[in-house]
Amino acid sequence: MDSELQKPAQFLRVRQRQVVHLLCLLMAILTYRALANTNRPKLPSRKLILKRQRIREQLLHDLSNGGQCRELIRMSEQAFKKLCTILQQVGGLRATQRMSVEEHVARFLHIVGNDFRNRFVSWLYRRSKSTTSRCFHRVLRAIISLESYYIQQPKGDVVQKEIQEKKRFYPYFKNCIGAVDRTHVRVKVPNKDAPRYCGRKGYPTINVLAACTFDLKFTYILSGWEGTASDSRILKNALNREDKLVIPKGRYYLVDAGLPHTTTLMAPYRGVRYHLKEYSARAPENAKELFNLRHASLRNAIERAFGVLKRTFPIIRSTQEPFYSCETQSDIFLACCILHNFLLEEDRDKNLEDEVKMMKEEQVTKKEHIKWTDWMDSCFIQSMMTQDDKGLRISGSFIPQAYSNMVEELNQKFGKSLTKSHLKNRLKTLKSGFSQWYDMFRGTSLSAFDWNSETQLIEADEEVWANLINSKPEAISLKSKKIPNYNEMIALFAKDRASGVHVETPKEKNARLNKIGDIKVEKIEEVDQLLASNDITLEKQQKNNDDDDDGLDDIQVLSPTCFSPVQNSSSKKYKTKKRKHEIEDEDEPEVEPESFEKVIMSAVKDVASAMREGNKIFENSHHRVYTGDEIYKELEPMDLEPDELVEALMFLLQNQSDARTLFRVPFKIRKTLLKKMMGASK
Repeated sequence: MDSELQKPAQFLRVRQRQVVHLLCLLMAILTYRALANTNRPKLPSRKLILKRQRIREQLLHDLSNGGQCRELIRMSEQAFKKLCTILQQVGGLRATQRMSVEEHVARFLHIVGNDFRNRFVSWLYRRSKSTTSRCFHRVLRAIISLESYYIQQPKGDVVQKEIQEKKRFYPYFKNCIGAVDRTHVRVKVPNKDAPRYCGRKGYPTINVLAACTFDLKFTYILSGWEGTASDSRILKNALNREDKLVIPKGRYYLVDAGLPHTTTLMAPYRGVRYHLKEYSARAPENAKELFNLRHASLRNAIERAFGVLKRTFPIIRSTQEPFYSCETQSDIFLACCILHNFLLEEDRDKNLEDEVKMMKEEQVTKKEHIKWTDWMDSCFIQSMMTQDDKGLRISGSFIPQAYSNMVEELNQKFGKSLTKSHLKNRLKTLKSGFSQWYDMFRGTSLSAFDWNSETQLIEADEEVWANLINSKPEAISLKSKKIPNYNEMIALFAKDRASGVHVETPKEKNARLNKIGDIKVEKIEEVDQLLASNDITLEKQQKNNDDDDDGLDDIQVLSPTCFSPVQNSSSKKYKTKKRKHEIEDEDEPEVEPESFEKVIMSAVKDVASAMREGNKIFENSHHRVYTGDEIYKELEPMDLEPDELVEALMFLLQNQSDARTLFRVPFKIRKTLLKKMMGASK
């Protein structure tokens, strides 16, 4: 009978153990299958580590001693070493666990000096793409931090040597301190922002304003304005921002005819021959032409400075869509200007400057002059609206098919031989005239102004005009200036106007970065070096993990060194979003040895806790059945007579509810309670 009573309890315990083993086995199988289906990071072998290291050492050795340093990174060996020293001592660039300062700088110069992609430089140096990206941005930030040393505005206290030594310039331009001009740099922007950046180049660009001295050194840079921003608007912003273009009293800059003539900006005579190529066939005939010729010859310094800059660093000259974002491309331009000034002091390339000068002198373009009338402009604008409605204007620019359609249509109407270049040039002129009006009224209440379709003028009360002219004196010219095709140009060009949200000078950029703080670098142990030198093995790591077990001998925990699902997920996340903390591991992925074990042990503890709760619930919902041995062990300490002991044992086996009640009360009253139970049953 005892054996029959013991069967339910034994069966219950066996079943519980089976459930625990089954859950643990199922968890191990699922974990193994999940890890087996992922791309597990593999640590490089010692042979591979040493091979990569030798390749990098050979590259840097050839760069410093191979005689091709200027061809590869655009500067001599001595200039390269000095740049590394300056970036380390002044720019705050530091070597990492696996990469020297020289390798940092060389990789950066390989990219900007040859317009290489990150993936090519990563392969060249046998590094990961993420490592190359972090290296590039570290050096970029370090170079921008040098702006106060290499980008300095002139004080105007001395006459520049280039003016003093030439009689045709001195004393006529003795108070001139430099030249100002703009240039366009291609950028990559989202499609929704492309119309604001698509200016006269036909593709997204930023419009950069720069000033330089006549020895080709840049003294001021304002980068980030969208390609559609007008020249006068950019210049006005440069003269009024916190880090502004400073012009000492009594001094002036030379500008082209696209900018206004003021006491601090000297523009050439308008309506008079100006460009140097126009004087190649016929010498100046009067004082105005002579002034324009000398003005153009002197102001040509800014164009040569841009030419040398872009020849030295093709990454800002390329017409292909860049690899970097718009903000980064703007920062690259600032860094290249700083490097340009550094090279003029330390390693000036006279041959390159002469090549650029000859190219500027040889550039002669012959264009057929087309005189546009208001009627022709109206037809052109209507044709553009038609192509826009057909969807042939993408990201603010007309596609080649649209220009072909417009050329064919307008040639039939005008009876002329228009080309795509004619239309592009006229489009730039129309947008320039529209931007002058649009930027003037930006920020005002347009409800007080109205366009009269008959007079083609912007009309308003005299008091309204007086208030506008008082705040913006240049608006007086628009009061009597006709604006034909007002509604059509609003529809075509209004949404494409520049906002200047990313505009910064090097000083402002450096101040903002310093306000953010230094980039925090997260360093990890050199696991590959330890493995290569046999200081640590996977078996040792497994043993250490086993020593930290919580006594669960029946459960086998997989080695975290082999699999790391946490690392795998973080690697995928890093591809889509920059992490705040950088990883200095160059060849192998990050490994967190304890993360996987913690996850498994936490899961096992959760299962054990659930099993304990389940047992409590099971006991409460199913009455316990005591076996003969269990009852005997509980009765033996009561000092019963042999006959009483046998009788009590038989009674409790037949009355399990009384047994449960008896064994739950304190021991000292059990004997009395037992006798009352047996007496009551009789």
